[in-house]
Amino acid sequence: MGEYYKMRKELYLPILGIAASELMMYYGRIYAGLGIHIVNLQIITILLIFGSLSPQTKNILQSLLLLLLLRIVSLAMPQMFSSVLLWYLLVYGVMFLPVYLIIKNQQIASEELGINFSRLHIYLPFALLIGTITALIEYRILAPASLIENTGILNIVFIVIVMLVFVGAVEELIFRSILQTRLEEMLGLKYGLLLSAVIFGIMHASYGTITEILLAGIFGIIVGYIFQRTRSLLFIVAIHGTANVLLFGILPVALALK
Repeated sequence: MGEYYKMRKELYLPILGIAASELMMYYGRIYAGLGIHIVNLQIITILLIFGSLSPQTKNILQSLLLLLLLRIVSLAMPQMFSSVLLWYLLVYGVMFLPVYLIIKNQQIASEELGINFSRLHIYLPFALLIGTITALIEYRILAPASLIENTGILNIVFIVIVMLVFVGAVEELIFRSILQTRLEEMLGLKYGLLLSAVIFGIMHASYGTITEILLAGIFGIIVGYIFQRTRSLLFIVAIHGTANVLLFGILPVALALK
């Protein structure tokens, strides 16, 4: 029991650091939050290099590095394009490299990541339904501007590619396939799911509304549980992607026409 406690305590400071940074962003202090993330990244790196850690703890710390990198890259990446979708493409495209390196370093098998096509014909209709419900609820909270000018076929294809292949795939690989799986190994299925969902919710603090944090946390629990039961990455990416396509593309345009 003492060894189990020792394995876990090295995670407290990095996770609290993520929460503190996102809290800064919740109150609009972006640079303060970015600074905490950078310091946190350095602390985790030092722990990984010099700390006497169990393999489980190292795997989780490496997984947390992906969260920090995602936030730092998204904040530091200059707005070089007039289209926000192209910016998303660049930010999340960059993240495929560190995700790949972590997967390779931890020797995570494709089955563990959830890369399979089993029962996909059954999962996809449910993914569209869950994603649509999520988008409708979230739209009432955020009411975001559309990332596309109209619902022409090229715009729809473009936002679907960005939100599924890049945003949805990268975030679900990080939060579910890697982080949740590693937390489950240490804490068990229930607490691993809950902690990963809490972190997912916290990472939405930059929207500046507690309702969005709670909704993201609930979404993390639902999608995380689905991943536990199905081990289908494509299922949860389809849910995430559908929600984003509707929330940031189709719903704002469609409702603006009324």
